[in-house]
Amino acid sequence: MAIAAVAALAGCGSTGTNGVAKKGAGSIVATAEGAVLNATSVHIQGQFTSGNQPVALDLRLEKDKGASGTVTIGTEVLELLRVGPDVYVKGDEAFYRSVLSRLGTASAPAPSAPSAPSTSGSASGSSSKSPSAAGSSSAGTSTTGTPSAGQSSSDNSIAVTAMQINYLHIGPTDAQYQTFASLTDPRQLLAQIMQGIGSLGKDGQKDIRGTKSIVLSGSKDTRVYVAIDGQPFLERVLPPGGGTLDFMDYNTPVTLNPPPPGQVVDIAKIAK
Repeated sequence: MAIAAVAALAGCGSTGTNGVAKKGAGSIVATAEGAVLNATSVHIQGQFTSGNQPVALDLRLEKDKGASGTVTIGTEVLELLRVGPDVYVKGDEAFYRSVLSRLGTASAPAPSAPSAPSTSGSASGSSSKSPSAAGSSSAGTSTTGTPSAGQSSSDNSIAVTAMQINYLHIGPTDAQYQTFASLTDPRQLLAQIMQGIGSLGKDGQKDIRGTKSIVLSGSKDTRVYVAIDGQPFLERVLPPGGGTLDFMDYNTPVTLNPPPPGQVVDIAKIAK
């Protein structure tokens, strides 16, 4: 009888060693989010939807220092780097054409050292913008993406070519700053991923990359997986709107070095 009872309990899943499995679903999520934010670093990889835009991430974030990796917003592929308060972006042709369109300039920018960051800016401030704002078009182009009156197609192409071999520096006082900085700050990025997650219920256990995790399920196939052994880290999220995001490589050092000054174009100077 004792063996049968043990077997039955094993079938229901272990309670683990960190005690998180004994908590209610809401407390489990809060504990896991706290573990993410308290980690010195985390690697987030996968896809989710922000607004109506698909967003793919492969980012390594280091607490209070910055982040490095790639972001794909719609069809625009970006290399994203934040070192302290300074954000550097290197994109594809579509990204640079959208930047030039919004800034209303067709002149080819020259590389320059980044300007000193403003002491009034912060990468951890809240923002109402979604990542999809980085890929939106505005004044300066027609709906087909061609240069509007006053722009030279040839000059625009030269500018795009010049920018493609350089990093675009975006400082805390620039209008586009928060759009990108929010993707490199663990607290803000986690809030975007978990937004609209809704109520969850316990739904068994599953191994995620070899880590035993409790499964929390919600409506529209939403899932949250939290480690029940060791630190109660968030292991995987299936967010509202579809997609899968893996959280891994916790507390692994991240190398963050700004690009050489000669490979940097300051967005503030392009906008003038």
